[in-house]
Amino acid sequence: MSRMYSHVNWRLAISIAVGLLGAASALAFVWLLVVLRDLVVLGFLSLLVAATLSRPVAWLERHRVPSGVAVLLVFILVGCVAVALAFLIVPPLVVQALGLRNELTVLVQHLERLRALYEEIRTTYPELVPLEPQLEATIAQALSGLARWLMLLPQRVFATLLDLVAVIALSSMIVVHRRRLLATLLAISPPAQRETVAAVAVELWRRLGSYIGAKLTVMGIVGGATALALWPLGVPSPLLLGLVVALGELIPRIGPWLARLPLFTIAALVGWVPLVITVIMSVVIQNLKGVVIAPLVEGERLDVHPLVALLAVLAGAELFGVAGAALALPAAAALDVIADQVVVPRLRRWSESAGAQASCERSQETTN
Repeated sequence: MSRMYSHVNWRLAISIAVGLLGAASALAFVWLLVVLRDLVVLGFLSLLVAATLSRPVAWLERHRVPSGVAVLLVFILVGCVAVALAFLIVPPLVVQALGLRNELTVLVQHLERLRALYEEIRTTYPELVPLEPQLEATIAQALSGLARWLMLLPQRVFATLLDLVAVIALSSMIVVHRRRLLATLLAISPPAQRETVAAVAVELWRRLGSYIGAKLTVMGIVGGATALALWPLGVPSPLLLGLVVALGELIPRIGPWLARLPLFTIAALVGWVPLVITVIMSVVIQNLKGVVIAPLVEGERLDVHPLVALLAVLAGAELFGVAGAALALPAAAALDVIADQVVVPRLRRWSESAGAQASCERSQETTN
């Protein structure tokens, strides 16, 4: 009996030690990700772009086009489409931005009326007066942050261009050598696990490859619907505001509503009726996106639970900033694939093995 309990205690101690080692390894891995966050974001974005471009590249390769030439042709096509869209979108955006500048006088008048309304409210509720210094300090802090951001804008634009070149180079190499990379991954995997590793790699490549195209489609639909809804309301620069809302779709769950704050602010300066209609219109568009647009466009491509997506966005924003929030959803989808095909089956097998062993020990104890 004592020998059996000694064996159980040793096994428990080993299990605890392995668990502590796993927890320490996980913390070290997270720390390493935070330290190398810029490189991690750049690498994951390159992987996303490579997975997206692999389909047209594979189609060209099936028509006997060399891999390097196929990648070059795809990038040229993407560049031509981007330039064409810029020629279609940028001139109206410039016109509307200039129109917004010309309408600043009207907006300032609306702001003065709102200020007069606030003076009446402050007279009625004098307890609001002590809060004014805090409000002024908050506004001054926001303006100071905006000034610092504008001063660093040229440096950030240059860094963004360098990152773009790096993403193009990395994604091109990944696409060209994707089969060799998969073969290397399978070669270093244990023979018994190669089938699982191949299945995980194929599923990851499939999910990541469909994300960018689906996201751009949803962004275009939401931004276009917003601009069309704002046009008859008399809100200035509807195309520009629609573009801002579309860019907000890059950050799942939270981004669309953060991007609508300038929209609501400008609509409030126009009047209460446009503001109310704008809010209702935004709620309708977001619900249509969640119920109809996103399921039809994205379908089961990512298949991430909304709660998991929200937690992933918050964690990505905390660890990697805005880029982490934007890439949180495909990263969560990748982790979901690994959990479904690797972690959960192993835990299930371990649980079944532990249960069978415990049952065997109980039967032996009963026999003794």
